[in-house]
Amino acid sequence: MSSSIVLITGANQGYGHAILEVAGQRLPNATYILSCRKIEDAPEAVKQLKDAGVTASIDTQQLDVTDDDSISAAVKAIEEKYGRLDVLINNAGIVALPDTSSLSAIRKGYNNVFNTNTASVAVVIAAFTSLLLRSSAPKVINISSGLGSIGLSGVRKMAQIPTYAASKSALNALTVQLQILDDVRVAKEDGAGKGIKYFAVAPGLMKTRFNNFLKFGKDPKDGAEVVLRLLEDGGEDAYPGGTYWEFEQREMKQVPW
Repeated sequence: MSSSIVLITGANQGYGHAILEVAGQRLPNATYILSCRKIEDAPEAVKQLKDAGVTASIDTQQLDVTDDDSISAAVKAIEEKYGRLDVLINNAGIVALPDTSSLSAIRKGYNNVFNTNTASVAVVIAAFTSLLLRSSAPKVINISSGLGSIGLSGVRKMAQIPTYAASKSALNALTVQLQILDDVRVAKEDGAGKGIKYFAVAPGLMKTRFNNFLKFGKDPKDGAEVVLRLLEDGGEDAYPGGTYWEFEQREMKQVPW
């Protein structure tokens, strides 16, 4: 992680902000790009991080993951300034209780959540792939959820939010498919290409604005540990790409798809 360039979407508050705070303290030699939909929210977010003791370099970038022009502008800005991207953390997302008042309302609700949580992640990854391939050890970390695990459905006690859960299951499938495609690309290049590691993570239920600061949720900084472990992998391949992780009971555990 030394001198790595790390981009975190939706990092001005909540879980993305917590990831940057923990990573910025434990891995201070990296440069973190705090991206957010409204760039005017960035200065206060950076101030909070510095006040919390983050010594790492923090850059800011306007990035609305649902706006293709915004994505393209962010790619151009990061390419001009850094020439590459080492880690892309797709954190920006939404949750919405389904409106079942009409068929059109149901369709609109699913389209809205899937557009942000799944389709926009695919677009952001596609946009930044060329910069990731300039890294010596590129990683993409998709922030999923335990609700996205079909294997845990009905086994672990969790909230039932069909729109959100389905969008995260789709995000998990995207993670696996992109890993397979990249492995094929590298194989065609006889291993000479730089393979991208794709991960999905389930940080757990946290106290954030995302869920109205749920009383029994975990501290977002504790939820950030699963991402930190993947960032600290250091090329030792402890965590192979195309996998789905959580950090519970003080250890990394693979989550069933």
